[in-house]
Amino acid sequence: MSLVERDFVMRLVKQLAEVLARALKLKLAGKHDEALAALESGCLSLLGMEFGSLALVDSASAANVLDDPARISAFAQLLEEMASVQQARGDEAAARSRRQHAFEMYCEALQRRPTSDEERAGAERLRPQVDSELLPERYRQPTDV
Repeated sequence: MSLVERDFVMRLVKQLAEVLARALKLKLAGKHDEALAALESGCLSLLGMEFGSLALVDSASAANVLDDPARISAFAQLLEEMASVQQARGDEAAARSRRQHAFEMYCEALQRRPTSDEERAGAERLRPQVDSELLPERYRQPTDV
C-alpha cells in the first residue's frame, strides 16, 4: 500500500469512527431518528455519495461505484450501525434489511481484499443474523466469508 493510499485509509477510519461514535451517543440517548440522520449524512461526508444513491442499488452495483475496499467496508459499517439503531427503535424489518445489505457489502469488500480481517469479522458477525435464503446467490457460499 502506498503512502497516499495509507493516508486515505487512515483518514477514512478516523472519520468513520467519529460518525459511528456520534450515532451511538444519539442511539443511547433514545434519539433514533437523529442517529439515523447522522449516519446518512456521514455517508456523504465519508464516501462522497448520498446514502440514498447507494442504498437503492444492489450491493454489487454499490460496491462498483465505491470501487475501493476501504470505502465499501465503511459503507458496510454504516449499514450495520443503522441496523442497530433501527432495532433499538423497534423496527425489526428495517434492521433485518440493513443487516443483510451490510453483510453483502462486507462480502463485496472481501472479494476485492480477501485477506482483510476487518471485513471477514464483519461478515462473520452478520452471517448468523441474515436469512441465507434471501441472499443473492453470490453471497450464499461459505467460501465468500
